Amino acid sequence: MIKVTIKGDDFKPFDIEVKELNLKDREELNAILYKMFNAKEGMFSPSVDVIRFCTDITDDEINKLSNDQIFQAAIEISNIVNKKKLKK
Repeated sequence: MIKVTIKGDDFKPFDIEVKELNLKDREELNAILYKMFNAKEGMFSPSVDVIRFCTDITDDEINKLSNDQIFQAAIEISNIVNKKKLKK
């Protein structure tokens, strides 16, 4: 697990732990991200899906987060998961 601090302008920073993803998992994550950035219905559901897929956070815990926290967490998770391969 990778500890990630989620920061935003309208909320206090918080930490989450992100799973280590293999290539197949990253393919699935990037399919979710494509939906997130291209969905006519909005970004909320795909953002929740990113958090569900990449963390062990429960739906009850996700539900306590604001929309801004959910969106920022999804973006930061995707950045960490996809950038970590460049650092090695």
